Amino acid sequence: MAAIFYLVVKFLAYSGWMFFGLRRLRNEQSPLLRSLLLGFFRLCLGFFFGIIIYFVSSALMSQLGSGSGSNVLTYLAVYVPVRWFEWSILAAILIPSSFAQFLLGAAKPDRLWRLGGIVISCLADIPLIISLGGVIPTGRFLC
Repeated sequence: MAAIFYLVVKFLAYSGWMFFGLRRLRNEQSPLLRSLLLGFFRLCLGFFFGIIIYFVSSALMSQLGSGSGSNVLTYLAVYVPVRWFEWSILAAILIPSSFAQFLLGAAKPDRLWRLGGIVISCLADIPLIISLGGVIPTGRFLC
């Protein structure tokens, strides 16, 4: 049941952020359906990149050892850059751009939107963290 709640929270958070992005970056007036579709796409990206995260974060955790400090460090070192890349994919859908702009952002609003997406992604992890008794979720198949 906690996993379903977690997925619903993620989907709603991603869809809401996509709604904001469609309004802010593309000036769409009624982006509800598109934001839901892109929110679902973002959730699917999380599954795909979650596999990569699993292997990278597991390798990093084995080097750092166990403990809450290594969990936080692993979470920040692995999840944040991957989430930047995930939100960059969505930014490229919203604002077609060159490869350099894809990696760095086209302009300040674009970069701030990506950073906001990372914050939203991390905040949406809170239900999982609570369900795990306050343990930072590293090495999982979802991003």
